[in-house]
Amino acid sequence: MNFSKNLCGLNFLFLISYFLFATNVTAQDLSSGLAIQVPVEGEVVAGDILCSSNNIYKKCISEYQTSMYGVVVERSSLEIKDPEIVGGKLIVTSGIATIRFTNLNGDIKKGNYITSSNTEGIAQLASKNGYVLGTALEDSVGNTGVIQAVINIHPATGMSKSTSSNLIQFIRDGLTVPVFEPLESFRYLLAGLMVIIAFTLGLLYFGRSSRAGIEAIGRNPLAKSTIQFTTVLNVLLTIVIVGVGLLVAYFILIF
Repeated sequence: MNFSKNLCGLNFLFLISYFLFATNVTAQDLSSGLAIQVPVEGEVVAGDILCSSNNIYKKCISEYQTSMYGVVVERSSLEIKDPEIVGGKLIVTSGIATIRFTNLNGDIKKGNYITSSNTEGIAQLASKNGYVLGTALEDSVGNTGVIQAVINIHPATGMSKSTSSNLIQFIRDGLTVPVFEPLESFRYLLAGLMVIIAFTLGLLYFGRSSRAGIEAIGRNPLAKSTIQFTTVLNVLLTIVIVGVGLLVAYFILIF
């Protein structure tokens, strides 16, 4: 179950508490948010990024991995533990946590997006479109280490310069999502369906209005200017229909 969406209000309170009362607390001492104990495969330490697949939780192994689940913590403001889980680890799926990082993709600055890397369980700077782990709360120091970050796993856009590589990456992510996250797969399908419906309605409306306009001009040539003005309005309405569909699809993907 994805607790990060169901308990966003609670995590918002934790974020407020952090900024109000944690100014004298070092980055390594603070984790806030709901931490859930889950069974973990392999050896992990606090600060590792975990990915989930078929209820198996293990360190992420690739960049912008769509199955990112959360960050391992030693303790947190609120914890849910299951005594039946042997060797389980506490995972923060949203809130504030300390993460391990590498600067192989560039130095991380406060406010930068961060994501998974090709180094198991380690975060890096996010420099192109794809799934991100969250946002850095401080600058990175050195080639490796730990930093505080706000955990908010979601697809981020607007960071890449290459449109062609963005499209290829988007298609690749879309194909891998159904394997790891059925809910995310449904969101992609729903967003795609909204785009198809928007374009279909727009084309049907435009085709019908254009044909009616041409027939009207043939029947009444004197009203040509009025009919042309009406046709322009129909074109604008078609653009609005398609635009609304694209906007709805966009919000489905980001929320």
